[in-house]
Amino acid sequence: MSEIPPDLRPKAYASAELFLDMLYALGNLADIDLESLAIYVCVAEATMRPLLNDPELVAQLARVDVPPDDVRGSITMLLVSDRLGLPRETVRRKVKHLISLGLIYEDSAGRIRVAPKLADARMSEIVGSVHAAVGRYNARLAQFGVPQ
Repeated sequence: MSEIPPDLRPKAYASAELFLDMLYALGNLADIDLESLAIYVCVAEATMRPLLNDPELVAQLARVDVPPDDVRGSITMLLVSDRLGLPRETVRRKVKHLISLGLIYEDSAGRIRVAPKLADARMSEIVGSVHAAVGRYNARLAQFGVPQ
């Protein structure tokens, strides 16, 4: 039998808890399946990346509910398919459904973005729940004596 690092099992357990907590919180977004949820999160990350990777923009737009499109990122359905390992047709079909729900939109170039909803009370609650899940993850690691 081979040995594993002493912090590996606690990290695996805490990570599983975090993932399930995040799925539960994000499940309140809409009545969508797990693949659609993964697509939404992938598109959300791509939409927010340019703004949040620029500290000046973060400071300048911290309180703006809908940042200008020129500082928001986007992603193609093909790249979503590649990043998530999902068939292109599945991504296309599920993106169309997410668009019909008003969660994402497609621009004239065929790139997709999340619809700006951070000012929505429900979205704020979901983000708060995910943030709380990260806090529980950190507390669980501390409980197991795993340094962070």
